[in-house]
Amino acid sequence: MKLFDSRSIVSLAGAVAFSLLAHDALAQSIGGGGGGPKQGPTQSRPTRNKQVGPHRGPGDDDDPASQGPSPSARPGGEPTVQVPQDPLNVPEGLKEKIGTDDSTIPPQPEGETQRSFFPVYDSRKGDYRLRMVPPLYLEHTRGLDPNTGAETPNTDMERLSGLLFYQRRSPKYDADIFFPLVWRVRDRENKVLVLGPFAHREAPNEHDNWLAPLYFQGKRKDGGYFHSPLLLTTSHWNEKSAFTVAGPYFRDRTLRDVDMGVVPFWFHGDNNDLEGGRRQYTLIPPLLYFHREREIDESSFSVVGPVIWESNAKRSIFDVAPFFFSIRGKPETGGVKEAHYTLFPLFHYGTSPEKNLLVVPGYIRRVTPTSDTLITPFYSNATTRNKATSLTLAGPLLPLFYRNVDTDVGYDALGIFPFYFGSSSPKGRTFLTPLYGKVESYNVTRTHWVFPNITYTRDTNGWETDIHPLVYLGRDKDSSHTVIAPIFWDFANSKGRTTVAFPLYWRSADNVDGTVTQVAGNTLYRERRVSGGTDWQFHLLPVFSYGENPTGYWWNILFGLAGYEKAAETRTIKALWLPIQVSGP
Repeated sequence: MKLFDSRSIVSLAGAVAFSLLAHDALAQSIGGGGGGPKQGPTQSRPTRNKQVGPHRGPGDDDDPASQGPSPSARPGGEPTVQVPQDPLNVPEGLKEKIGTDDSTIPPQPEGETQRSFFPVYDSRKGDYRLRMVPPLYLEHTRGLDPNTGAETPNTDMERLSGLLFYQRRSPKYDADIFFPLVWRVRDRENKVLVLGPFAHREAPNEHDNWLAPLYFQGKRKDGGYFHSPLLLTTSHWNEKSAFTVAGPYFRDRTLRDVDMGVVPFWFHGDNNDLEGGRRQYTLIPPLLYFHREREIDESSFSVVGPVIWESNAKRSIFDVAPFFFSIRGKPETGGVKEAHYTLFPLFHYGTSPEKNLLVVPGYIRRVTPTSDTLITPFYSNATTRNKATSLTLAGPLLPLFYRNVDTDVGYDALGIFPFYFGSSSPKGRTFLTPLYGKVESYNVTRTHWVFPNITYTRDTNGWETDIHPLVYLGRDKDSSHTVIAPIFWDFANSKGRTTVAFPLYWRSADNVDGTVTQVAGNTLYRERRVSGGTDWQFHLLPVFSYGENPTGYWWNILFGLAGYEKAAETRTIKALWLPIQVSGP
């Protein structure tokens, strides 16, 4: 909706400017007329006047016939271009590519300017008229009859009275505005009326009614809306969707899919699918009730407190959680003949074409076409893959006898606990007794264990010997370690070595940057690689220190009580910790 278009703003601005400028200057700015002499061009070189737009007739100053021969008749054969009849005309094809300004702005008025100053200022030129009594009244009109000044069907008139009342009448736009309370505007077939907080709009197939902030209502061709903050209500709808909230009630629709409810008491949803895929649900939290239906798989699911039942084409389920659970198959509708019953924790029984399972306290039996498993506190046996593997356990609670055989992979294990366990396979073997054990993976690793805590391991990368928890010796490729807890630690690899003999000796060497740090009792030795050689220093803490580097040497007594340093050509002595340079630049 447009209350003021670009023409209105330009016209009002022009009218105000007109009241401030001289009348002759205004007449010249809008195209000239009989009101005064014409002004010459302000260009820096002579120009030729060529008429643009409609011709005024013979004898005019701008008539091309009065200017002499046409440009194409110039002597000398200079190339010329014929001036088009309408230079401002933009071809339709070009207009689509580059765009154009508002083509509805009327051309400049033509003709003589007629003025009167009493009782109001009145100026008319062609189809244009301006009336005003500044600042109380201002009227701007276009589209008048150029000869009589009478209104025509194309007249566009707008006026401002008392600085508060604006009025416009035109074929496409009308307005009556008493600022800021009353607005009546017409934009073609769109009509708006505003009276303070009340607003009404009408257009083809739609309308709006607002009384802010109490309610907002509107209708469209395919929907509408209603909002009322005081009623805690909002609603909008169209052909594809709708949404409503009224206090605790809500309803949401997308095409046929609908969800609704009263929070937090009741919720319901239905997709209303008419092609075999319908789904529904209902939830009532205070009653611990939930129900769901799905048409595509002919299933339903319901919960009422601890009672749960579910049904589909293949099976039905009924549970009373957490004690009773049951499942029954439906072979008549595509399921299998099966039944499962559980009375927790006392009993479970299940049967189907593929397996049978019975569980009671102290007894488990499971049978399938390829396996048989029996588990009791005293004897257990399991066979799988048509008896290709077998496992046998005997003993009260913890097994005393263990036997496991897998003929497919060549695995055989026997255990008589706690005296013996042995196993063998194509990959390796195991031998364990209370005093000695051996675990071997052929051509990969071998580990020996000797009572109570000695282990020796050897593999393709090295070896390791441990006497837990005191001694740990080993080598892995280029790394080695020696630990005699808690007094000696030594770790070495290609990058460096760290040795600690607690509490008197500590040494760390870094082969990458060539640094060595060593502490032995109250002595400290540090060494590092520098340009031109090695920088090292020795400290007999806290009495004496001595060091050398590629450019000289130094010594200190009591960290500088007395000392001497030679660095290149510089000689420095220390007395009472103060350095005194005795020679050098």
